[in-house]
Amino acid sequence: MTLAVRLVRRPLPILILIFAGAATLLTEEARFGYALGHLRTACEAIGGKFGSATGRCINRTCYYFGDCGDWASPAVWRDRIEIGDPISKVVFWLGNPQTVDGDLYSWPKGKGGDSTFTAVIKNGRLAQLDRS
Repeated sequence: MTLAVRLVRRPLPILILIFAGAATLLTEEARFGYALGHLRTACEAIGGKFGSATGRCINRTCYYFGDCGDWASPAVWRDRIEIGDPISKVVFWLGNPQTVDGDLYSWPKGKGGDSTFTAVIKNGRLAQLDRS
């Protein structure tokens, strides 16, 4: 019996292998964004932000993995978030906060500066954002 005939008669092991490989790729992509993440256009096409310093795609699952990064100028992304947005969306766009004190989160306004802007997060949602 040839290999092709055996595969047709017993496709389950092959299907399991294919699905396991696909699941592994999807998990890796959701966590690190390496497969599509090295190309800015592909990253943005899947709804991610391209981190040029790290050379990888930051996608919306980053909050759950604690891996949204530290952005050089998070203030430029403030227009992407609105009052009522979940904390996961806020941290995705602004990056990991510089400090957290209760409900008050702060990020640097720009690279190398001492000035910061703040946001108030209540019950997991953006309640207030300093846009100055």
